[in-house]
Amino acid sequence: MGLEPGDVKKVKKYFDFIICIITMLAPPRPRPHHPNVIAPPTSRARWTIHARRDWLRCDRPRCDWRLAICVLLFGITSPFGWAGVRTTDDTANDLVQSLTASGRLDDAEWVCRNQLRRHPEGLLPHAKWSARLAQVLAERNTTTIFDGKVSDLSQRIDPAIDSACQPLVLLLSSYPESPSVVFLHATRLAIRQRILRAAIVAASVSPPDPSLTDELLSKFSRLQYDVNELQETARREWSARTAETTRGAKSPGRIAADQYQRLLQELSLQRVSIALLQSELFPRGSDDYRAAAADAAVVAEEAILTLPDGSEAKRVARALRAESLLRSGDVAAAGEIIAAAGGPSAANDSPRWTALRIRLALAKGDSASARAICDAYYRSSGSADAQPQNLEVDFAKLDVLLADAKDDGQVARWIDRIERRGGAFARRRAESIAIALLRSTASPDGMADRRRLSPALIAAQGEDWLRRKDPRQAAGLLREAALAEPVPEAAFQYAAKSAAAAIAAKDSQQAIEVLRQTARKHAIDDNATQLTMQAALLASKPFAGADDPKRRLTLLEDLLKEVSQTWPSSEAALKANEWLCRILVQSGRREQAARDALELLTLGQRVDQFEPTLTLWFDYLSKLELDQVTNELNSLAATLGELAAENDAFAAPVHRAAILFFDRPQMAFDATTLTGADPSTEFLRRLERFRASGGGGGEAIATDAVDDTILLRARWRLQRDAMLDAATQPAIGSVLLGWPDASEWQTATAQFWSAPDDTSVKGIVRLALSGDAKPQSLRRGMRLLAGSDSKAAKRSAIELADRLAATMKIGNEDWYQAKLQAIEWLAEIGDQEQSRKRAQYVLLLHRPVDGATRKRFEAFAKN
Repeated sequence: MGLEPGDVKKVKKYFDFIICIITMLAPPRPRPHHPNVIAPPTSRARWTIHARRDWLRCDRPRCDWRLAICVLLFGITSPFGWAGVRTTDDTANDLVQSLTASGRLDDAEWVCRNQLRRHPEGLLPHAKWSARLAQVLAERNTTTIFDGKVSDLSQRIDPAIDSACQPLVLLLSSYPESPSVVFLHATRLAIRQRILRAAIVAASVSPPDPSLTDELLSKFSRLQYDVNELQETARREWSARTAETTRGAKSPGRIAADQYQRLLQELSLQRVSIALLQSELFPRGSDDYRAAAADAAVVAEEAILTLPDGSEAKRVARALRAESLLRSGDVAAAGEIIAAAGGPSAANDSPRWTALRIRLALAKGDSASARAICDAYYRSSGSADAQPQNLEVDFAKLDVLLADAKDDGQVARWIDRIERRGGAFARRRAESIAIALLRSTASPDGMADRRRLSPALIAAQGEDWLRRKDPRQAAGLLREAALAEPVPEAAFQYAAKSAAAAIAAKDSQQAIEVLRQTARKHAIDDNATQLTMQAALLASKPFAGADDPKRRLTLLEDLLKEVSQTWPSSEAALKANEWLCRILVQSGRREQAARDALELLTLGQRVDQFEPTLTLWFDYLSKLELDQVTNELNSLAATLGELAAENDAFAAPVHRAAILFFDRPQMAFDATTLTGADPSTEFLRRLERFRASGGGGGEAIATDAVDDTILLRARWRLQRDAMLDAATQPAIGSVLLGWPDASEWQTATAQFWSAPDDTSVKGIVRLALSGDAKPQSLRRGMRLLAGSDSKAAKRSAIELADRLAATMKIGNEDWYQAKLQAIEWLAEIGDQEQSRKRAQYVLLLHRPVDGATRKRFEAFAKN
């Protein structure tokens, strides 16, 4: 039956488009067997070209024949074509593989979905194309592994796997009894391995993260377990199919026994490749790396014992065992396997064995032989650019170039060639190999290594990724270059570029870390402080994406404190400490601000930091209760005393601070050491004499033209002296009454101290009862009155304590303390009876749970 002219035109246009896609592709290449290299299997491109020529020569009577050619193009010649070690004559599959290899994943997906529509669900061809579609989606999802932050890498793995496996999940849920179930599950396992391999490469460009390594190890362990389970299932199916064949009772639609046998071989190899991949989670040459490789060698040996002699799968298993032994450091055993395979020949001249011979030579320290093997291989294969399928040898040659590390340009050009043959993923893998070497040579243990890779090479690769508009990959490479670069100026440049790239990739955390770590490494350089300050500036701004202000504030404080502690005598340290203390004060952490400033002062010993430190300490001390200040002043006096003893430049500033801050027992009164005739110095000289005499002599202390800060601190200091020693209150009160700018409380206090009569007591009570913050005002008034020797004042203090207790919940700690203070003051004025009754009342009706508080009440109740 023929087609109508309009139908023929539509069909011709459709298949012309497909054939144009094929003819535009790069030369086809077979799938290599190395577990870490991706390349498409051999294509039948010549068929498509000839078919297209026949199509163009075709006229109307040959339309049915043209349809037959198209069916041949997309026909299926085997029930499943996704096996790792076998090739296929399926041209449509070759097309998908070629499109995938050239990065045209949308076109590859279109072909797969078109084929799915051509085959009814439930049949083997539909299952096969579902698997191929899943593989294409896996390749696409692999790119998402590199798109996000490394800190979120583990969160991207499972979604990438689930999305790629969606066609398989749908098919398995619809046809759980399909003959292809085992093969579909095998494809899911292969996709998991593919995504996890990409995760390893993504993680390799970032700083080692033990938690991420553990998580990836867990995922690999689970994958290995699932492969083992599927292998047992496939073995049972193979036995059943073999028995059917023996009985001659093969069911239609069943997959043949030889397909299951081939799958069993592939699963055996997959177990080895998974074990070998796990070694790449660790730094190359480390104990963990060698141990993982040794485990892979054991798995490979088990696979060799189960695979049939003479099979290609067994040769692959031997090669994987040799690779595992090389990584584990067992060069002799690896050499025996490679030698047993024979030298270069028609049978043994595959890229896999050539690469192994190259790596064996490098492991023996024979770079010349390794280079000779490379040169001989490429000469026998023609131009190096003409053999794009030789990625395994390409990576081996990269090892040779890195081993010499004489010409960074040659290494860079070779990485470019690897990308041309294997795509962006191959380039990323090549760069991860270079980074591993860079890390080893940058470490203390690697400095004696004869190999010395220039960080400029890695930096150049990073800048190349910037030009490709991939800032995330660029940031990782430039970070490695910055941390490995021994010259500070170059390291700072790389760090700045890495930070800029990380910011462009919306990863401020990585930008901060590269600046911070580079500054730490070159801490002795004068410009290192600027890097850490720049990191602090980044931490002060909201992060792109998910921002955690609390965590970011902690990071900012750590960075600012790091500047102060690492470079305490620098200008940057002063700025950082000022910034840090401002943050601490604004968040109510005055104590921490004061201590951090004092720490910087003792480390940097800069005189210009002394006054800012005292300002913070005064702000902190002036907010404390009377008894709390004592311990803090003892600590401050000891620290400043040691500072003055170590550095003469601090003798005068510490002396001035002692007059305004220290309690009398902490001072050495010697007014002759104060120099200067300015009003503030004269004020301090008189204040020192007044304090030394305990307020005796009645000498006035003039305040004209005295610095406001000094006057503020002096008032606080005299008020504290009066509270500590009631005998000094009259003299101190008289002096303070003559000072300007006093608050209402300060004036009332001075009047009370100078003349503790009924009027001044009532003035204090009035202020205590009228304060905005009533509990605080009551406490201030009652303690001020209780500090006097006047019984009338103490009785007023008791009344205020009762009022304070009335504002509180009965039975809480503050209520008990208010009651205790009233009871204690009653005892002080000689009213023992009332003191005892009050204590007994509390014990009877509101007995304290706290043992210490209860004992205090019991002590008063017994008197």
